[in-house]
Amino acid sequence: MFDEDKTRFRRAEEALRFYFRLRELLHSGRTSRLVADELPADACTMAANAIDDYQCIGWCMQGLDEIALWLLSELYGPSGFGVRRRTFSQACKAGKLEFPDCNFRLREIGMIHGHALGVVKRALRRLGMIPVRQLQSVHDRRRRIRTAGKRGHYQGRRDGQAGIIRARRVR
Repeated sequence: MFDEDKTRFRRAEEALRFYFRLRELLHSGRTSRLVADELPADACTMAANAIDDYQCIGWCMQGLDEIALWLLSELYGPSGFGVRRRTFSQACKAGKLEFPDCNFRLREIGMIHGHALGVVKRALRRLGMIPVRQLQSVHDRRRRIRTAGKRGHYQGRRDGQAGIIRARRVR
């Protein structure tokens, strides 16, 4: 019944939300900061159930430092019904409290998040848990470039005409 071409998750963000929600369930709602020692040492080859998925996603976070693991758990951690997920600015404020030695800025939080998410995405793709990125065909790229050029040309002509009309009114 399991389709071999179908992936377990559509995106890495969904997989991370699943991981941190299941982590909270396994820890009876008392989750502490995620540390590298909790992550599994080796990945499972075929994820057949939720526990296998949990272990595989945990393996995908191998190699991330303490701050990156904390940030992923802060952003993708469990949020109950009616509770909004944390934003980057809220995570930045929490990071200043959690790591007083590090003076976080919002841009740094974004960069750490991008790096950590990239590491997890590559590992999830390697395991076949998320779909491989589909490349655009040359025809699609050309069509996109052409339409953007036409749009700019049209808007430029309109702006040029507006300048001419203003000049006529001044005379």
